[in-house]
This record gives sequence, structure tokens and C-alpha cells, in this order.
Amino acid sequence: MKVHQSLSPTYMGYEELYYTNVNRLSKGDLKESMTTGYEPDLDPEGAEYQPEIIIRENIWPSDTDCSSFKPAMREYRAACLSLMRKLTRVMARAMSLDEHYFDKKFTYPVAGIRGMHYPPQPPDDEGSTGLGAHTDVQFMKMISQDPFDVKSLEVLNATGRWITPRLEPQTFVVNLGDIMARLTNDVYLSTVHRVRNRSGQERYSLPFFFGLNNDELISSLPNFVSPKTPLREGYERGMTGYEHYNRRMQRAHHKHFTAVDKIETALPKGLTKVDGVVVDGL
Repeated sequence: MKVHQSLSPTYMGYEELYYTNVNRLSKGDLKESMTTGYEPDLDPEGAEYQPEIIIRENIWPSDTDCSSFKPAMREYRAACLSLMRKLTRVMARAMSLDEHYFDKKFTYPVAGIRGMHYPPQPPDDEGSTGLGAHTDVQFMKMISQDPFDVKSLEVLNATGRWITPRLEPQTFVVNLGDIMARLTNDVYLSTVHRVRNRSGQERYSLPFFFGLNNDELISSLPNFVSPKTPLREGYERGMTGYEHYNRRMQRAHHKHFTAVDKIETALPKGLTKVDGVVVDGL
């Protein structure tokens, strides 16, 4: 497999497949990746549809090139969806909510799987990263990797130090994302992390990105706002998952050719929902 510096082809948040111009990358994004997204008709617990404006089509490798990839990713996504919905009920209880609070907000969720390959970096290379420091956009992310004990994922802890999580066999790493931070008024912070694969081994990972229905309104929950924890600046108004994602991508990739003319990042009026019900006037 040829290794090169590039950003993955992906469909999420933009209207068509794109590739990053290699010359615009800073030193360090040493990885290969491919992203595939949610398919509502294959969701065992979903609504079996999505509003047309947020539907995206996957572009799969041909069966001639890779006959097992598509069925394997689809089977894995279904398993991840089932597990992540269980985790949302755990998180709801941790947030002092009814355990089914989020059920109607994940009926056609963001559910992207990114197949990642990180080649080994020189052990003395301090200037490069396989993936630069960032937080995840969505509600939560679940990561599996092979080999399970390759120490390349690094997390920024509360003291500002980069640490390497201890990885156990047959387990996932779960990160909280920016939507979780917005819902909890930053009481639960999204996890700053990066990848530096100086292990001397190849690393393969399958991050599963899980987010609310893209037309669902996201606002800080009242039980996380108080005189001691006033509403954070920037959280004054709710926004949909669609707007949240596109605003984030517009900032992150503002020089990319697909970001040109993407001034309106929100859904048209009359398409915003709370628990699947349209909110008038938004």
C-alpha cells in the first residue's frame, strides 16, 4: 500500500467527494483514510429514512478491488449503532436525565466510520503528527484499533500534558465531542487528542463518529446552567447538528475549494426539529 500525505476522501458536510490539495497541508498529516456514512435503510433501530437535504451517498470501492470492504463496514456500522445507542442512555442518566431522553434525537444519526492507516514515524521526529490536535465535532466517538496496544493516540489532560491512554484488548476508546460540550454548557468537555505513531508499527483504526439527527436543535440543557455555571458565550442560541458541523468544517477548511461560496451553513427555515417535531419559526 502506498503511503502519502493526504486528507481522506469523504462525503460528510459537503455536496460531493473531495480531496485535499496536498500542498495546503502542514507538515504532519501522515495518514491514509476513507470515510463512509450513515445509510438509513440499514439501521436496525432507526427511522429508515432521512430528510432529503441531509442525505449523502457513499462511494464504495468496487467489488473487484475489494469485495469484502462494503459488507464488513455495513455490518460493523450496525453493531456500532446498537452499542452507541446504549451508551447514550448511560450518558443521559449521568446527565441527570431520563435514560430515554436522547432516543428520538438519534433516529437517523450521523454515523460515520473512518478507516485509518498510520504508518510508523521516525521515533525522533518531534515535528510531525499522523493527525494533528483537535476535538471531535459530534456527540461521541468510539475507536477500535489494530494492533490494540500500539501507543500512538495521545490525549491532552486537565493539566495540559499529553498522555497516552492505556489500551486493553477487546475494548474501545470513547471520546466526548463538541456537541456533548454544547449540550452540557462545557461541564463535559470534548476531548483534545492527536495521533503520533512513533511505535515502529503500522497502526490501523476504525473511529465511529456518532451525532444527533442533523436537523435536531442543539441547546445547552437547563440543568447545566446556573449562577455558578452561567451560559457560555457562544451558546446563547441553539443550532442544528447540520449547522454545527458545517460551521466547524467551514472554519477548519476555509481555504479548501469546496468551502468557497458556502456562506449559508444552516438548514432552510421550517426544517429544524426537536425530538423529530418541526419547530415553527426556526
